[in-house]
Amino acid sequence: MQINLASFNPLAADITFNAKSIIDLLRAPAPKADLLVLPEAALCGCPLFDLFDDKRLLSQAAPALKNIAKETKDTAVVFGLAERVNKESATALAFIYKGKVTKIYDCETVDFKGLHLQLVLGMPDDKNFSPDPDADIVLFLMARPYLKGNLAPRLESLKKYAKKHAQPALMCNLLGGGDGMIFDGLTAAADKKGNLVLLGEPFKEQVLTYDTEAAYKPVSYEMPWQEELINALAFGLRDYVHKSGLDKVVFGLSGGIDSAFTAALAAKALGGESVYCVSLPSYCTSDLSKSLAGQLARSLGVNLEEIGVMPGLTALKESFAHIVSHPKDATEQELQSRLRTTILGALATEYNAMLLSTDDKSESAVGAFILYGDAGGALRPIGDLYKSEIYELSAYLNQTQEVIPQGIIERAPTSELSPNQKDEDQLPPYAALDKILRLYFEEQLAAAEIAKKCHTKLETVIDVLTRINAAELKRSQTAPALEVSAHPLNGVRWPVIKKINL
Repeated sequence: MQINLASFNPLAADITFNAKSIIDLLRAPAPKADLLVLPEAALCGCPLFDLFDDKRLLSQAAPALKNIAKETKDTAVVFGLAERVNKESATALAFIYKGKVTKIYDCETVDFKGLHLQLVLGMPDDKNFSPDPDADIVLFLMARPYLKGNLAPRLESLKKYAKKHAQPALMCNLLGGGDGMIFDGLTAAADKKGNLVLLGEPFKEQVLTYDTEAAYKPVSYEMPWQEELINALAFGLRDYVHKSGLDKVVFGLSGGIDSAFTAALAAKALGGESVYCVSLPSYCTSDLSKSLAGQLARSLGVNLEEIGVMPGLTALKESFAHIVSHPKDATEQELQSRLRTTILGALATEYNAMLLSTDDKSESAVGAFILYGDAGGALRPIGDLYKSEIYELSAYLNQTQEVIPQGIIERAPTSELSPNQKDEDQLPPYAALDKILRLYFEEQLAAAEIAKKCHTKLETVIDVLTRINAAELKRSQTAPALEVSAHPLNGVRWPVIKKINL
């Protein structure tokens, strides 16, 4: 028997489109198979959020199943969907062959062409199903988001299950990006000895064919974590932009590490010709920043134009000089940042492009960004990466050739909103700051425990945590970030009005 495992990329809530895509796969002349396997949520897409309980949407599943069933004369298909059962929303699998639809809500073994196939909605290490000892093959259909470093453990769980139960085991995960989530589309097969024998490329639409009668040699998954993470971010960025109906992006290029790495991701995701970078100098902008931005643009092959903000800044200051008594303090810094975003937003409209925000997780955590200013945009591609991670990934990109100018990596981080400003004027060095942030968000330690573990002053830790708690209003109004960690700030929702004892 030949089984096709498809890395399938649906559009959330577009059941009509997704059903047509399934039918196209069934009609495809090659590779032909006895069974087409698609992941959990293939018909409805993911994430649905509150649409998961929208009966108007879920009622579209029944006619879609009928249309798909008409195409299952020679090839059976199994895929995931959301539907209404007893007036409640539920996830299910649909196994369809020769027009007959069988619904599966947890796991079930079906007899198909002389083989017992156990179809499971979930992962090999889930505890919500009972393995069938009589199954000839087990198929795991999933919609699990990518998190950095979780592909190898997922494959290990497949191998472990196959070896423990002495059954060939196949895996098919959802592909696609939406609202910050990234689904990797991982497909794989393990033989009954627990050897990985078939492996698809993650973050790519493809069809992998598993032949139950073939003899396979063991394969392995070997990819540096940096490359895997960069591939995930580039895919997530591309899918988010394309599913929004766009094919170009625009953002400010400052000569700093965040916008440089964002540019590298965007060029990888969309091609340099679709990336519009803008240098927005003011009187605070150094010649070094402009030079480094130019070097980067040439290295990546992206578009770069320069639009000075001083004419607009001068006009704004003059228009309400009677109420601004300190024109070079934080007020002016906010004016600069918001004016830049106004220009970028106008260009995004002009180019029919998506405006990206280039702030990172470290800055977002402590509120080191300006609301309606540099945080403006429709997506934050690096919003779930600490600053120290961005430096690591940038160094990885430069291993074989200088993609990001070394001068950008080596210079001290600065927003250049005031003359000679450095981020470390107000914050600890990012390596130290990130340690504090990890212990606070990921281990939920108190200030004194963090200070002890970091070998730093308690006053420093309290200052950082105070900034975190004060920045909730700003964070809650930022665009979605591509989520690649188990603790994204997207998922942190605290009251704006509160008092947390540190």
